[in-house]
Amino acid sequence: MKPIIPLPGEDLLNLGKRCNAVYICPKDGTKRKGPLVPYAGKDDKGRNLVGDIYFNFRRIESHMMAVEAFAKAVLTKLKYQELLDTFDTICGIPQGGRTFGQELARIAGKRFTYADKKPKPTEAGKKQEYTWDLSQFEFEQGERVAMAEDVFNNYQNTDTTLTEIAASGANIVLLVGALNRSPIYETSYTPKSGPFEGIALPVIAAIRKAYPEYEQDDPEVAADITAGNIELEVKKNWVKLCATMNQ
Repeated sequence: MKPIIPLPGEDLLNLGKRCNAVYICPKDGTKRKGPLVPYAGKDDKGRNLVGDIYFNFRRIESHMMAVEAFAKAVLTKLKYQELLDTFDTICGIPQGGRTFGQELARIAGKRFTYADKKPKPTEAGKKQEYTWDLSQFEFEQGERVAMAEDVFNNYQNTDTTLTEIAASGANIVLLVGALNRSPIYETSYTPKSGPFEGIALPVIAAIRKAYPEYEQDDPEVAADITAGNIELEVKKNWVKLCATMNQ
């Protein structure tokens, strides 16, 4: 398989599609011809939020010039908004955030660290959750850190992630990512709990595009949920999922 090379001036979402990193549920009118996909956030019953679109940065990670294109887009925004000198270190959240964050650190001349992924006990039928271990790296007390994710969804787990990183002594000052698809948070996020509660953290993403998400009993998706029309193992079954989209 040949590496994907970005075209001059290419739209990054189109680049993602060429990397086979974008799933859009096919529809016949309002009827879904493919499965819904789960997101990291949950409703008040503890069920994953769901939607029709999934951005799989794992499919971009193997194409390093494509990763570089996303990192360059963020670097340009950091310079334009005069944020490049507000942090010293980038901390990547696995897996996509680690690859993206490392490339951004390289071209921005920043120190790079990353968290190790530790699975949490997760109920059957729910999206796997994780904790983060930063014990392999040392941080100066108050070291200014930008947290790197591949995709910002709805920020429901962000407070917990920030708290775990802060336990290392780091001071999170910025969030950077490949895609910010949140329906709510445009350019900043203010944590609701933890050590950064009430502090507006700038969010800089290569692509900013809001995508709808639904609770599982929402009329827009309830019939599909009842019928079991949802793919819980998105990355594991990516080829099959995209084959459904391309039929």
